[in-house]
Order: sequence, then C-alpha cells, then structure tokens
Amino acid sequence: MNAALQFLASYSNIIDLCLLNSLVAYALFLSLSANMFSLATGGFMALGAYCSVYMTMELGFPFATALFAGAGLAGAAAALIGAPVLRLRGDYFMLATFAFTEVIRVIALNWDGVTGGALGIVNIPRYTQTWQLVLALIAVIYVVHTLRGSYFGRAIAAIKQDEIVAKTMAVNVFKYRLSLFVTSGFMCGAAGAFAAHLNYFVGPGDFGLLRSVDALSYPILGGVEALFGPVVGAVFTTLLPEALRFSNQLREILMGGLVVAIVLYLPGGALSIFKLGRHAGRSGNGKLAALRVKP
Repeated sequence: MNAALQFLASYSNIIDLCLLNSLVAYALFLSLSANMFSLATGGFMALGAYCSVYMTMELGFPFATALFAGAGLAGAAAALIGAPVLRLRGDYFMLATFAFTEVIRVIALNWDGVTGGALGIVNIPRYTQTWQLVLALIAVIYVVHTLRGSYFGRAIAAIKQDEIVAKTMAVNVFKYRLSLFVTSGFMCGAAGAFAAHLNYFVGPGDFGLLRSVDALSYPILGGVEALFGPVVGAVFTTLLPEALRFSNQLREILMGGLVVAIVLYLPGGALSIFKLGRHAGRSGNGKLAALRVKP
C-alpha cells in the first residue's frame, strides 16, 4: 500500500497528463467517428482554459462553475463555426478548423488584459485533482459506450461508411455531425480548463497547431474503432517522450518512426494488433484442420 502511494506521489504529474490527454483523445474520437479530421482542438482548449482562469482568478467563481463555463463557451463556439464549416469536406474542413485555432491563438496573443498576452497567465491556483480527471474520464467512456450502442451511434456508423447512402436512409447527416462537433468542442473546453488549473500557467503557445495535431494522433494511434483506443493512444504518446527525455533528437526520431510504423502496418490503430493475432490463430487452426482431414 505504501509503495503504491509512493508511486502515485512520484509520478502524479505524468498520471494527470495521461488522464488529461485521454479526455482530449475521446473528444477527437467523436469527431473522427463521423470522418471529421478537426484541427480546432487547440482553439477549443484555449477558450476553456482562459474562460475558466478568468472566472476563478478575476471573478472569484468556484472551479466547478468555471469548468462548465469554459466547456460551455467552447461548445458554443463549436456550434457557431460548425454551421458553415461542416459544409466543407476533406482538406477544406481541416484548413477551416486550423484557421479557427490560429484566430483564437492570435487573439490570446494580443488580448493582454484578459489572456496576459505573449507572457501568459502565471500563478494559477491548482484546483485540478487526479480524482476529478479519473471521474471525468470514466463518465466520458460511459457516454461514448452508450452512444455507440444507440440509434445515434448506428446513424454515425452509417455516415462514416457512406454519407450518401446514409442520406438516402433519411439520416440527417448535418445534424449528427454538428452534434458530435459541439460535443467534441465542449469536451476540449473542459480539458483546457483542467489543464489550466493543473499546470499553474497558461499561454498562447500551449494551444497552437502542434496541440491540435497531437490530439488528432491520440485516437488514430490507439484505434478509432476500439472503445479504449483513445486511452491507449494518449498514454502511449504521453509516456514515450518522457521515457526518451534523455535525448531530444532520439525522442523525435523514435516518435516519428513509431507513428509511421503504426500508420503503415496497423492502420486500425495499436489495438488492432489483437485482432491480427486472433485472425492469425484462426488461420493456423484452419490449416491444421485441413491437414488432419487429408488422407
């Protein structure tokens, strides 16, 4: 028991970061389930972070209120930009969401009175606790699991397979995609609020293109079909740089190489390796059975 408590105390920051990134991963998991490759994550997280920090430090609101306010602001922004952006497809959609992130970053860079400008905001009280992140992650996994088994989930699966066919089946594609986009924005805003009150500091550089690309890689690496794929991808992507911290060059080379290897050889994500193992086992059993029946 003491050893477990000591382990948690020693690696609490890394554990919190894994949990936080897992929340972001599920936000992107929802977007990808309807073929929306969004780069708006950084913008949504920035809205949630700055809104919650302003409410706790300047207005004196409790953290729970500030958390939901930041998430709500990000969700409202997703609804506002979703109407025009979701009518775009492919590269145009990605560029539009990237533009949104850049607009938010530039505003944060220049709005000194609220965001602290380029210097950011320091000495933010640490209200984020590990149990809060665990509870939030459990709630998100439960919601995602419930959605996957509902009519909503079946409609989203139809949209992912073939959007045109889904429309012929009376599925309101725009409505479902907008619902997922707003939910994803809400979750990213909550993650931004958690992050701001976890690291004591928030600045414009925390929410740029790199943050959005990292977030997009979590569910892709873990697996966009598996329920726990986002957790696997987020934890893997968070822990590997920590393990390779002794060499920045080696860390970048190995990270890039592993990402390329997973995309090339495990297109279904890291968890698809178990499916490959089961298929290989079935193939082997089939060959043995065929050998047995030969005279």
